[in-house]
Amino acid sequence: MSDVNSRSVAVCLMVPSGHWEIAPVAAAIAHHHPEWNVTAVWCGDPQLRPVLPERLVSTWCDLDLAESTGAGWNRLLVTLAPRLYEWCRTAAAVHRLLDSGAQRVVVLRVGSVAVLGDVSALVGSTGVTLVERAPGGLPVDGLSPSEAELLNHGEHSVVVASFAAGAQPALAWLGQRLADAAGRVGPWLDRMGSLFTAARCDDQRIGVGPWRTPKTMSNGDSGPTLLDLDLLDRGEPWYFVLGVAPARMRLSSQPLFSAAVRNGLAQIAGADAPIRLPGGVVVDDAIRSLMRRVLHEWRTDEKPLPPEPFGPQNSAFVGWLESAYESGAAIGRYWLELHAIRADLQAAFPQPRSFDAQRLCEWANANWRVEQRSMLIRPTTGTANRINSIGFDPGGINLLGYLDFDQSQGHIAREIVVALEQAHVPVSPLNHHRSLGARRAERVLAPREARYATNVVVVNADQFPFVVADHGETLLKDRYTIGYWFWELEHIPESMVKAIDDVDEIWAGSHFVADAFARVTDKPVSVVPLPIAEPRPSARGRSSFGLPNDRFVFLATFDQFSVPERKNPFGVIEAFTRAFRDGEGPLLWIKTLNGDKNWREHERLLLAAAGRSDILVWDGHLDRADQMAVLRAADCLVSLHRSEGLGLHCAEAMWFSKPVIATRYSGNLDFMDDECAAMVDYTLVPVRHGGGIYPPVALWAEPDAEQAAAWMRRFVSDPDLCAHIGARARARMQAQPTLADTGRLMARLARVQVRQGDESWD
Repeated sequence: MSDVNSRSVAVCLMVPSGHWEIAPVAAAIAHHHPEWNVTAVWCGDPQLRPVLPERLVSTWCDLDLAESTGAGWNRLLVTLAPRLYEWCRTAAAVHRLLDSGAQRVVVLRVGSVAVLGDVSALVGSTGVTLVERAPGGLPVDGLSPSEAELLNHGEHSVVVASFAAGAQPALAWLGQRLADAAGRVGPWLDRMGSLFTAARCDDQRIGVGPWRTPKTMSNGDSGPTLLDLDLLDRGEPWYFVLGVAPARMRLSSQPLFSAAVRNGLAQIAGADAPIRLPGGVVVDDAIRSLMRRVLHEWRTDEKPLPPEPFGPQNSAFVGWLESAYESGAAIGRYWLELHAIRADLQAAFPQPRSFDAQRLCEWANANWRVEQRSMLIRPTTGTANRINSIGFDPGGINLLGYLDFDQSQGHIAREIVVALEQAHVPVSPLNHHRSLGARRAERVLAPREARYATNVVVVNADQFPFVVADHGETLLKDRYTIGYWFWELEHIPESMVKAIDDVDEIWAGSHFVADAFARVTDKPVSVVPLPIAEPRPSARGRSSFGLPNDRFVFLATFDQFSVPERKNPFGVIEAFTRAFRDGEGPLLWIKTLNGDKNWREHERLLLAAAGRSDILVWDGHLDRADQMAVLRAADCLVSLHRSEGLGLHCAEAMWFSKPVIATRYSGNLDFMDDECAAMVDYTLVPVRHGGGIYPPVALWAEPDAEQAAAWMRRFVSDPDLCAHIGARARARMQAQPTLADTGRLMARLARVQVRQGDESWD
């Protein structure tokens, strides 16, 4: 190892927004350069920062909000394109490391580089050292990348660089420029290198990738020591994604480079993820464009900044997106900004602030599904969703939930209304509008009036900030608020723990959920299970779904927005393929929802089912009656879930006297056991592919696929067993308390003061 490596060298790992395996690249650095100290800088949602492999990475390089040139890192996160933000934040982190005593800092982007050998040649003695992408230029041969693409992306790598003591002015210049920049980060690095006389790493084994063929590699050569795999398709890691022309760098014609890429794949494991505001709103080009203009006005004209997009004010930021530029405007600033950056909307609605405002609102309401935009940002700025506070009567309950939407929480909220009504408890039903679900034909027609002193809010803790932002003054203030919450893990994330501050009490629909919340709060937590009503299916039968009448049909059903890894259709496919050969007789029917919107996960499901003619995947929205007809049409429901807050679909299938194969874990255990279902054992494993919702520090179940396969074979071969377990399942559902019983329990727990003459629950 050269002398430069024995001195004070820090490695700064740039960790982009997403789900990344940090340990492999950190382990490679430790193997080849054990003296180097490794730190990391997180460039994603501050509430979703992953867990570091402490043995390999010393710490996160935390930065104060003020270090981002004044506006705050949270605001810059929703202003800058991801790569610009990554380098803006990393420049500040490297500046701090140099000020803290590091003599040299090597920057590597996680998910883009693979360290395969000694990279000490990257460490310069002074100033800035960059890695040239195409030394000597690119040939004019019609292949990609071309010189034009090189100029567009930048002449130097954006995933590896190094800085020595004295480079602070260059880093400050870069951070200041990026904080107000648009476009690609590469040309900005080029400009910094030119102004501050950057050195170029002359070791051709460092930075090998799609921009240049490793000409020095031969059978006697040890090969590249650092790969630039930024443009490698991780899902199909045999080609680089760059231009439209055929690629110049072909792994098929470079066996040594191909082998190096295979060796480096573990170091780029993971996936990018968009920046999402709390509640799930994706930060898109319209939000970034709006924020760039607002920050420019703040810097030049000292106009006020918008609320912080993350943290305690996050819901206020969404409200700011919905609010008008000027008093009396009919459409919110987000939609006007979207109009401003899109020529098609400008042509269709030339006067969005006046004559075309209503038409633009109608377009927003009708087309958000097609364009996969979040309807959590309302297009109108009016008061249609406002709740009026008209009193504090102690003799009833205000019920807020997704009453107008076809989703499980909406169904639960509607059932609670019925339960209270059947128990003769006065209830004021209030619809909460922030939902991505399909609207029901039957809407809540009751006045939007909060008239009682007690609230029951059927909006989960992760979405509760929106309730506070929308209804804090009119509904929550001076009332006793109970959150009726579900959650699917034993671990409650910190962001959800914070929501507990906004409620006085928690009700949960299962012991699993209640136990999870009871571990993190001293506030009252009660199990208030809703009886699962007997489903009312439509008249549709198997033929209307394209299913044969003479084959045993196993069913798995889930929403692609419910995190497929948790619902685990892949485990069902594995169990089915273990149980039966293709064409042996039974069918596996996988009914999904929102596959057209979460198409990447749906593609994963289709690939898992590919090659089997007896596995049918059908995606589409059905109203509730038709969805219940789906359950009735199957012979057996299979739910090899990794965790469930309740498991409503299992209970509904049991009402139809269907045998259910289900994981012996989580909320479904409140109504399922070995007497009435086919229970599958499991082991607890760390969460993987949690969709940005379920943190990797948590655990969930890994069901036994072989045990599930054995149950499948038994049910197909033994119709009497199916009928026996199905009958017991229905009997279990029939033994539930009534809705009126639940309504009386709710009134007792909520301490509703019933007027004289009403039924008493004392």
